[in-house]
Amino acid sequence: MIAVTVVVPTYRSSAHLDDLVASLDAQTLPQSDFEVVLVDDGSPDGTFARLEAFARDRPNYRAFRLEHTGWPSRPRNHGIDVANGRYVVFLDHDDRLFPDGLRAAVALASRTGADVLDGKESKSDSPGWAMRDLVRDVDNAIDWVRWHPLVPMNPHKMFRTAFLREQGIRFPEGGRQIWEDIFFDIAAHARAQVVSLMVETPFYYWNRPEHATTSGTFYDDLDEYLDAVARVFRWIDDELDQPRFAQLLPRFRAYQLHMRVLPLFRWDPRTVRERDRICAFVAGLLPTIPDDADRFLDPWRRIKISLLRAGRFDLIDAHERTFPMLACAPTAHAPQWAADGLRVEVALAWSFVHDGAGAGGGAGAPVRCEGARAVLALDPAVAAFAREHGLRADVTDELRAVTYALDRRSRTQKIDWMLAHGRSAELGAVDGDRDAVRGTPVAMRGRIGAAWDLVDDGPGRLHDGPWDLYVRTTAMRTRVVRQVRTTWTGRSWAIVQGQLAAAYRARNGALSVDVGQTLFSVVDDAATAASWKHDGAGRKLEITLPHVQVHADCVAEGRFVDASGHTLGGCRLVARVSAAGGEGEAKVTGIVPARARIVGVAFGATRAHARFRLARDGRVAVVPAAERAPVLSIRGTARRAWRLVPSRLRTRLWLWRHRRR
Repeated sequence: MIAVTVVVPTYRSSAHLDDLVASLDAQTLPQSDFEVVLVDDGSPDGTFARLEAFARDRPNYRAFRLEHTGWPSRPRNHGIDVANGRYVVFLDHDDRLFPDGLRAAVALASRTGADVLDGKESKSDSPGWAMRDLVRDVDNAIDWVRWHPLVPMNPHKMFRTAFLREQGIRFPEGGRQIWEDIFFDIAAHARAQVVSLMVETPFYYWNRPEHATTSGTFYDDLDEYLDAVARVFRWIDDELDQPRFAQLLPRFRAYQLHMRVLPLFRWDPRTVRERDRICAFVAGLLPTIPDDADRFLDPWRRIKISLLRAGRFDLIDAHERTFPMLACAPTAHAPQWAADGLRVEVALAWSFVHDGAGAGGGAGAPVRCEGARAVLALDPAVAAFAREHGLRADVTDELRAVTYALDRRSRTQKIDWMLAHGRSAELGAVDGDRDAVRGTPVAMRGRIGAAWDLVDDGPGRLHDGPWDLYVRTTAMRTRVVRQVRTTWTGRSWAIVQGQLAAAYRARNGALSVDVGQTLFSVVDDAATAASWKHDGAGRKLEITLPHVQVHADCVAEGRFVDASGHTLGGCRLVARVSAAGGEGEAKVTGIVPARARIVGVAFGATRAHARFRLARDGRVAVVPAAERAPVLSIRGTARRAWRLVPSRLRTRLWLWRHRRR
């Protein structure tokens, strides 16, 4: 039996299917150890012909065509039926797997005996999505309560094939089945004995294309959506109402209330008929959900669910206007290079604002100070309801328990890695906004520091390219992700752990890092100096780089180029740490042909903007990028010539050009 079967349901698949196949071709797991089952849901276009072409060129691919069902459930179930692998992985037709994903997942699942493996996942348009605050793989998380081991509940996981077949776990079929992945995951979790988490190696890349997908149609039909919500709660009760899930069940119900029910009462796009339909639905649903789930909601949502349980729909609008939206402003100081990598200190500032308000809080802020406590600023009628039902508006403990993490995200591959994790914050008042009547808005302060060790300690953890820093915050069950900004300017180069990297301030004011000279060239710096001397038939050019901090030895191959980008000869960046323990040195050396007068430098696809003009006496004039001659053009030449014409003559010419005809 082969190791794993990758099941790919398709329907009118776009060009992203080529990227999917390329990601499977790049797997470190040998192609002979896995198979790919392509199942088309009766596409009316040429999708199946493309699948057959893939299968003809690859012996481990099989293509199947089914009658159109309108949903990926049936194709996935067919994949389970025909799979030859010990494990099954479900891969959507516009997504990808990371290169070492299958190998690492099979190795971990084989060692732990996992029925289900939930791998590290990244989403193309959401930094920090699906991140766990873990740094090591977890052998078995089946008894986890606070974090559900299968969240996010999608099919992007690996399952033991015999386990699915023996337990009869299937995706629900029959036309459109909203959240079919939730039903599948709940059934798997209810029957599994071992659920492993793989967080050390990236596994799944969820691509969110610009074109519409089926998941974007979930909210088109209100009745269909409400029916799906009701089915989810019934399914939870049927599958998880067993002694071993006694602690998990109320938390899981609370999660579904938070995600599926409470957002229904954001009324803005709703018609009167839709509002009445939602109220009637919730009035019938909530009596079937025990109120022990409510205590796992934050205070603001606990008040909201209590209003709904009491039938006080008339107060929902007023309560919705006081929703405490979390605003975060992470700011980094100047980064510092050290022998172990980049060290960053980030100051954190949080506040709570209303929808559309600025990040500074302000009058009428939804969370205010009452002495040393933080209290929700509720509508008076809602506040009276809360007091009557013993519901607290004090959120001090929740705010002090805020959690946050500093992450780095690859701009090209969209993978995220946590650098540091923190908890708790200092509470205070927003500076300069004190009002005895309306209450002073609450502000939160924190600080997080991290050392980014530039060592590739696992496939996918580090690669050349730009990386951005983000802070993830969760407070009162509200999650927000913001990019780290900095007032520091310039670029700071260093060679650490054999890696050449530059910390810099991006155009949007964010703190970013370019690893491997993909955006900038190390020779583009005013401190760069150069000299040359005769060496056989050519000249040996040496460019010193005093602006580079050297913390480790490094050698990087490059090339000298002419003004057109044609290669003149090879060059090498060499960095050596000082034997005496002082600062090391870095330089670029290589042989330039005798005929060359102006030389550029290129490393990989990055060409330096600076040029080096070689004089006959061994001197070299460095022409920085800012001093390069402008590119000549017909329009630019005409504009400069026009400025040379006397102003009186220019006026006459202009009047003649615009005379009445």
